[in-house]
Amino acid sequence: MIKLAAVILAAGRASRFKQCKALAEINGAPLISFPINAAAAITKDIFITTGFWHKELESACQKHNWPARILYIDTWEEGIGSVISSVTGKLEKEYDAILFMLADQPAVSSDNVALLWKVFIEHINDAVCCQYHDTIGVPAIASNTLFEELKMLEGESGAKYLLNNGKHVVNVVAIDQCHIDIDTQEDLDNYVHYLNHMASLW
Repeated sequence: MIKLAAVILAAGRASRFKQCKALAEINGAPLISFPINAAAAITKDIFITTGFWHKELESACQKHNWPARILYIDTWEEGIGSVISSVTGKLEKEYDAILFMLADQPAVSSDNVALLWKVFIEHINDAVCCQYHDTIGVPAIASNTLFEELKMLEGESGAKYLLNNGKHVVNVVAIDQCHIDIDTQEDLDNYVHYLNHMASLW
């Protein structure tokens, strides 16, 4: 049986948002609660990486009783590559695969994540990732065959090049919802407006 960890990347400052983006609310629900709920569809082992907003996220996790554990990454200022490297090193001995998610992709559903997992366990290749708007990226599930290279990441260089370099067998799943990410308050306002508009049609 493959032991899977889910990692929600939330260590950065999110300076364009000017506050703790992961805790900004969408109709009363914190942004980070969406990937937590999605990941819970396929694993009970959910981790939130924290950095700049560590205290706020730790407090919120306790307040909301989210089924997740906090992992403070002391190298968070170096960039997302360093965060991925650090968290992989912390989890590699206990898990066979890691699902990486972002805190700011609220449209990714439990069904989307379950589909990635289904493809992963059917093929058991190096990774499975999403495809949207002619690009590939997270959410993505990385097998332990990639752990050593993930631990070598540094700075702002994420794992996308590992998925693209042709050295690994990567399954790609088209999931359009993955293109929705929240970078600014305007993005959030527009997404909430869209959700409310869609709800009004029913």
